[in-house]
Amino acid sequence: MNKLIKLAGALALVMTATLAQAQGKIAVVDTAEVFQKMPQRDVIRNQLKNEFASRVKEVQQLEEQGRSFVEKQQKDMAFMNDSQKAEAQKKLNEMQATFVQKARALEQDRARRENEERQKMLSRIKGAIDDITKAQGLDLVIERGAVIHVSPSLDITQQVISRVSK
Repeated sequence: MNKLIKLAGALALVMTATLAQAQGKIAVVDTAEVFQKMPQRDVIRNQLKNEFASRVKEVQQLEEQGRSFVEKQQKDMAFMNDSQKAEAQKKLNEMQATFVQKARALEQDRARRENEERQKMLSRIKGAIDDITKAQGLDLVIERGAVIHVSPSLDITQQVISRVSK
């Protein structure tokens, strides 16, 4: 009998704690949508494009030079002796190595900078969510992707978009 009373008491405590938690204010946010709709995203994309424009042009020129060199060598191959062919192959290998090195460095630098800017934007989104959470007295904010169904009244995505767009 004592065990039954203790079990009932423990069950009542668990139910009370669950009900207390359920009364907290909850909201949902779609951070991917916020990220996609940030006006700063296009500005940053253009800044990065301008930042790497000269290096992109350089890599494109190297690619075109290599293509032109190969075409010329194919036309002249019949008239070249073995040492000229070897020299042409050596030059082509050097051109390819330079192209690969510059293209790889460009892609790594571009990816690094894009990641830096993405982190800044995500930090700004988190700051907006924190501000809204404090202003509305929210206890819990859940990512939209983790929820199967949510009432539109609990979705703060548009508020976050407005906040980060300022």
